[in-house]
Amino acid sequence: MLRPLAATVLLLSTLTHLQAQDATAPKPDAKAQLEAAQKLVKQVSPGVYDLNGIQITAATRELRIPCDILHQKLPIEYALCHETGEKVHETILETKVKPIQIQLALLLANYQPATLGILEKLDPKEERPYKDKDTEPKTPGANRLAIHVEWKDGNKTKNVPLSDFIQDVDKRKTPPDLDTWIFNGSIIDESGFAAEQTGSIISTYVDRAAIINSAAKGNHRDDLWISLPANIPAEETKVTLIITPAK
Repeated sequence: MLRPLAATVLLLSTLTHLQAQDATAPKPDAKAQLEAAQKLVKQVSPGVYDLNGIQITAATRELRIPCDILHQKLPIEYALCHETGEKVHETILETKVKPIQIQLALLLANYQPATLGILEKLDPKEERPYKDKDTEPKTPGANRLAIHVEWKDGNKTKNVPLSDFIQDVDKRKTPPDLDTWIFNGSIIDESGFAAEQTGSIISTYVDRAAIINSAAKGNHRDDLWISLPANIPAEETKVTLIITPAK
């Protein structure tokens, strides 16, 4: 069942505020952005909704987000950024969909933002990338995501885990623990809704401004991740990013 909009708006503003480090109250522009996003939600068929191109299926909680391949071969810190984001030179995918719309879509599909899981594989000897105590979702596991990428290859439709596009620079292969992603929810700081300012949506290197973070071991290193070109379609290929609950 799709979460009621009023409850989602309250949850978005409250939870992101509580998770923010040294956060101030949400700025008027952040509130306006959120109100604008909620006005875009339309029901297109029974149980299926559209939010500026994001398709939300209530029964399965599946989100489908239109994206493009921006880079095939590069060192990365991100898997997905907004097309005008600060880190487009370090991402494989880009999208025209605004970050605040993606966060709202996740909330509408009953995912719950929490940081629990991001640093669960961090060596205790390593410095934590952020100082805040980890937050937990109200429903256990409700912040854990599976993410796939789908595209047309001639007459065939290909669908692979997002992790197939990424490799560990030390081992030159995709780590098995990159199959689960954490919906931490972007923070609200002095500039407003952080992801809307930075364009950071899915991060492989820990970034609390991003909406989704990797849970893989080594995610605290900014030099660990590179793309896996052999598995990535040509640049400018239109793809669909698919988010479902992690199993």
